[in-house]
Amino acid sequence: MKRTHPGLILRMELVEGRELTISKIAELLDTTRSNMSNILNGRAAVSPNMALRIEAVFGGSAEHLMRLQTAYDFQKAKEEFLHNPPSLKKFKYVQ
Repeated sequence: MKRTHPGLILRMELVEGRELTISKIAELLDTTRSNMSNILNGRAAVSPNMALRIEAVFGGSAEHLMRLQTAYDFQKAKEEFLHNPPSLKKFKYVQ
């Protein structure tokens, strides 16, 4: 499954779906345009605080946004781990 940054999902819903500008979204969420642009373009994570702001202003679930962000972060870390694995040895338990 292709990983999708939750900011790109928000972009589809808020910018394309509700026809809001990044500046307007930033204003409504009481954040900077730069911060909102970074999130909506997949360059910054959706923080717990931002997830709560989005829930308060636009509805939806902050917990769901956080699950999407965690899944995205984990999948990205896993791909990086598999691409460049550390030299680890399995622990063998001996009684």
